[in-house]
Amino acid sequence: MDAFECDRTTMAIVAAALGDDGEGAAALLEPLETRDVCRVAVRLAAMAAHALVAVAEEGGGGREEALAHWQACIIAHESRQTEE
Repeated sequence: MDAFECDRTTMAIVAAALGDDGEGAAALLEPLETRDVCRVAVRLAAMAAHALVAVAEEGGGGREEALAHWQACIIAHESRQTEE
């Protein structure tokens, strides 16, 4: 998979996720080789990190604030999982 196809697939997965279509997003990954799935996952993580930093900067913070917020989200998610 070349860079263009990787970006195109990544964007399609984001669109599916925004449409609350996890099954559709998973279906886009299913035919891909493991290496390509990893490339898409890294691209998605980079996009998420960029969005978190942008939101933090809009609020007057920076990377440290974005990281702290992300860590708080992870802790909250894990605590909800253990409660179930």
